[in-house]
Amino acid sequence: MMPLQASTIVRSALAVAVLVIAGLIAVLLSSSDFELTGQPDELGGDFTLRSIDGDVSLSDYKDSVVVVYFGFLSCQKVCPASMGVLKLAFESFEPKELEQIQGILVSIDPARDDFAELEDFTQKYHSNIVGVTGTKQQVEQVAKNYRAYFRKSLADMTEADEQSNYEFRHSSRFYIVNKDGKLVDAMRHSTTYKELAARIRTLI
Repeated sequence: MMPLQASTIVRSALAVAVLVIAGLIAVLLSSSDFELTGQPDELGGDFTLRSIDGDVSLSDYKDSVVVVYFGFLSCQKVCPASMGVLKLAFESFEPKELEQIQGILVSIDPARDDFAELEDFTQKYHSNIVGVTGTKQQVEQVAKNYRAYFRKSLADMTEADEQSNYEFRHSSRFYIVNKDGKLVDAMRHSTTYKELAARIRTLI
């Protein structure tokens, strides 16, 4: 018979192992692609935000496949990498195909990202990408509709930093909207440009 102390240690180790495995499964699920077929109709949907040229609505691009991405201009690595993937994906299409494809970058940082900077940033990657934002409430609502996550990261920040130097923790996904304006897929950050282009091509 196993001594009581040893038995307790084994049970504790097993409990820790179960928690670790559960955590890994949760991480894998949260980072994986997910198909949205059969989800509630309210997921995704039309929205109107503003660009340097005025109001931009998702419905403006009816009959186009739209890739929506949520990010911010002060993002050091994740957003530029994702925009690079979007750029390469778009560049893999012929001009006739590009007429049916649109990218929208939704800035989650309206306090710092002005329209001119958004325009410069998006056009640096591709002319078929438009940068938009709105009020804090508007952006939060669109993000909620698309199941996108973001919040300020305030760890180790002074009060002054909170006003100007903050970062965001945010999800990084390519939200794919078909020609009928329905959100049909959300592809994770690790998606390659070839994978993104292939998914878009199925909807053209």
